Amino acid sequence: MKKGGEDSGSKLALVTGGGGFIGKHLVRELLHKGFEVEALDRVLRPRDFPSSSRLVYHHADMNTADSRWRGKPGARIVHLAANTSVQESVQRPLLTVRANIEATCRMLDLARKIDSERFLFASTAAIYGDNRSSCREADTPAPTSPYASSKLASEYYCKVYASLYGIPTVILRYFNVYGPGQSNRYAGVITRFVKEALRGKPPVIFGDGRQTRDFVFVDDVIRATVASLTHRVRGGMIMNIGTGRATSIMSLALQVLQFFDLKNLRPIHAPPRVGEVKHSQANISAARTKIRFRPRYRLAEGLPPTIEWLRTSASAS
Repeated sequence: MKKGGEDSGSKLALVTGGGGFIGKHLVRELLHKGFEVEALDRVLRPRDFPSSSRLVYHHADMNTADSRWRGKPGARIVHLAANTSVQESVQRPLLTVRANIEATCRMLDLARKIDSERFLFASTAAIYGDNRSSCREADTPAPTSPYASSKLASEYYCKVYASLYGIPTVILRYFNVYGPGQSNRYAGVITRFVKEALRGKPPVIFGDGRQTRDFVFVDDVIRATVASLTHRVRGGMIMNIGTGRATSIMSLALQVLQFFDLKNLRPIHAPPRVGEVKHSQANISAARTKIRFRPRYRLAEGLPPTIEWLRTSASAS
């Protein structure tokens, strides 16, 4: 064991969803840490994807992938791939079952076959449902959408595989991740507000704006994810990854308007979306203790680079 409780095992990593928002950031950091990386995604290799002799990119759907990728013995697996749209899950729940639950089971079975040193599953704060106090890992789940239910079911499969087959699983419940490179398809509320502001339009809030979210910058999420891969943690461990701070959607909207000097505009309110939770805030004491996680970015620090990236992307398109 290395200093600080780090694991000195395999430096091989397989990242599903590697071509996505979080996946691209994670692949870059793993390469920086000296890992040999295989990335798997159903999207074509992105133009801004890193290049390295230690990186292989597989363009494939894991539910139909052929034998070109099998995983290397002992490789650590980070399973990020998922359909993450709450609204799409409400409209097409069976697609969510296949894309999220079935795919997770396939990856867990691969982990069993290759004797993976670590299986890290990217779950979500949505499994908690509405919770006015900060969410703790021991809280009773109360999912309000097929998306949240699919993530919770996948968590249970992780626990079963850990118990039956000894797969050292770790579950990270990401809160609202934002930052440069966020996907246009599943753009979060920050991306949506910024794009409206870039056109001089007021933000559209679904609901009264008093709903809250724990916005966590992507760089903090990547540090927590890599630490969960490289620190010795108990199999079956569940950890919240957020900031521990709640921000109302109205407050976020006003911050974006202020950044663009559009203080004369007022947000427009639309009916609440079906399946969306009202309140979400992380208790991150477990991550602080187990992987020494300390978020470095407040929203005021993470918004400017995010906005600048979105501004540059809009001007280039």
